[in-house]
Amino acid sequence: MLPEIPLWVKNPDYDRIDWLNRFIQLMWPYLDKAICNTVKNIAPPIIAEHIPKYKINAVEFETLTLGTLPPTFHGMKVYVTDEKELIMEPCIKWAGNPNVTVAVKAFGLKATAQVVDLQVFASPRITLKPLVPSFPCFANIYVSLMEKPHVDFGLKLLGADIMSIPGFYRVVQENIKDQVANMYLWPKKLEIPILDPSKQVFAIF
Repeated sequence: MLPEIPLWVKNPDYDRIDWLNRFIQLMWPYLDKAICNTVKNIAPPIIAEHIPKYKINAVEFETLTLGTLPPTFHGMKVYVTDEKELIMEPCIKWAGNPNVTVAVKAFGLKATAQVVDLQVFASPRITLKPLVPSFPCFANIYVSLMEKPHVDFGLKLLGADIMSIPGFYRVVQENIKDQVANMYLWPKKLEIPILDPSKQVFAIF
């Protein structure tokens, strides 16, 4: 079987970024902790907004680590604009070994679900804006998906692999793709504040 042709070979608009993959590989133990802490901070309000329609009282992380295998960038497109912003569209593929355990509380009961063997293929648009003269030199990160992501994973409920139930696997996969797309498919976006605008001087001298 022939190896997959990298995106930067097939599409000249995408740049080769082997250096970034090497950087992420070396920094992954630290990025893992930083990303997980960020997820723990931004996830609760998003979860709280969507769980009432499923009659769920709470969803809480019991364990959250991204594992030892970092994602790989297969190319990146960078847009030049006249605004104080930086727009990037990386092609990300991640076949990871995370350990994500969440507790779901509903109807007075508690169930534990564990996500394992996660695979994600996505092409997000990442916008850093506005650019400012204060480190890290941008005030917000905006993330949108340019197309529905490919998401594949194992799911254990109370220790049993429920993804092996006939028909359940496809229903779960398609539902997750649709829900993620409904929330973050462009032009919708996830906003991650980095700097407090009220305390920054945005004029670039």
